[in-house]
Amino acid sequence: MFAVLFFFQLLLLRAMRKPQDEIDTFLSQRKGADPYPAFMSVKVLRLQKWCLVLLCLLSVLCVRTSSLKAQEVKAEKCLEYFTEILEVQKFRQMLQHGADEMIRRYENGHLTKKELDATLAVWHNTESELRQKVTKLYDTAYTEKCFEDESKRTPRRNAP
Repeated sequence: MFAVLFFFQLLLLRAMRKPQDEIDTFLSQRKGADPYPAFMSVKVLRLQKWCLVLLCLLSVLCVRTSSLKAQEVKAEKCLEYFTEILEVQKFRQMLQHGADEMIRRYENGHLTKKELDATLAVWHNTESELRQKVTKLYDTAYTEKCFEDESKRTPRRNAP
């Protein structure tokens, strides 16, 4: 869309040459020349300038709209990361409570050492995988700048 607007602007700028040439010709001849073509050229030139201004404004609006769309897409992607991080963390917490319960049962004599070790081995493997998964999610979210608060960012000053 932006390329099309830019192309129209170039065509309009190119088309502005002819009316300007007619005005220049009339001004150089002054006496005996018919003023009507120059008068119409002024009108056409004025219309072309307004069209050029409108095309420029439309281009700026298109750029602004695409910028907002990019921010929307980024926000949606970050929300997906946050949601998945929370789900993994909740699952890790649930498994931790389960492991704590198994240790408590062992301490109360309701579980053998062999059963506790087997249970904790499964918990440890699962916890390790979930920790790696959530770390990757955090790394990706940081790379995508999901944790930056744009309203509180201050511009950095260059040190002398």
